Amino acid sequence: MSDASPAACPPPPRPEVAPVTVRLEDIDRDNMAGAGNYLWKHRLPCGTDVVVKVYYGSRSPLLYLKKSFGNVFLTGRSSHMPKRRCAMEVDCVRTWERHGFRCFGLYPQVTVEGLPRDGYMAYEYVPGRHFRELFKDRKIPLEERMAIWRRFVGEWHRRHAAAVAEDDPRLIHENGDVKHVMLWQGEFVYFDFEMIYTAGDIRTLVGREICAYMRSVGRFFGDELYERMTTELVEHYPDPALLMSTWTWAFHDPRPFTRLVRRLDYALKPKNRKKHSKYEVALDIKRRLDERSLTRARTA
Repeated sequence: MSDASPAACPPPPRPEVAPVTVRLEDIDRDNMAGAGNYLWKHRLPCGTDVVVKVYYGSRSPLLYLKKSFGNVFLTGRSSHMPKRRCAMEVDCVRTWERHGFRCFGLYPQVTVEGLPRDGYMAYEYVPGRHFRELFKDRKIPLEERMAIWRRFVGEWHRRHAAAVAEDDPRLIHENGDVKHVMLWQGEFVYFDFEMIYTAGDIRTLVGREICAYMRSVGRFFGDELYERMTTELVEHYPDPALLMSTWTWAFHDPRPFTRLVRRLDYALKPKNRKKHSKYEVALDIKRRLDERSLTRARTA
């Protein structure tokens, strides 16, 4: 899979850090995350703040094995095992950055005594605002928030187009939602790339990611903002055919068995028919795209 992209640009500069070894006992191990990984903020001797992410988290080895089995054999994702998640996240960050997208920067030159080298990584500390907070902030005028969203939609499409062109699932945000992107210094900053989808057509994976993001928009921001942000998405996403992949993912997957399973999932689970489920988001986007197409046809 090639990492070249016509629109790629080097990532912005971040503080230089010389190779340094940190003792585990010197780190304040106040976890910044919930269950699973350990995330520890630490100030290096040079004064730069980093976040040490330890993939050997609070889960038991048996649970790691169980989740890995489900990922690989049931949901078509990469392994949940700590070493594999560490390697995958590093690979994805480097891939996204080569395509010009800002992520939490890597500091592989930071070594932590007492931890397995292939089970942790030091990341840039970014004090930005998560989307989940930014778009709910009524102190920011609505039109200013929508201008940020429209700019995000353009960058979102650029990444999706690159993923399709390169046939590269590393450019799909498997854990994508408004909790995993922030605004900092005028840039969008992305994080959480521990796993990727390894099975499925890239276009349908794009559809899944869009559904996941917009589901979280509805759940975190409520109906009013969901309606406005979805309208903006349909109006400003440059490729309506790629946006229609949301419906393809939910109801018309190219694989007959997967298509059947999703339709049963939608029909048999009441939660999947709630307004902001991924399935209902897919139907909503398709309806809006159809209405937009009819409106344009009438005025042509």
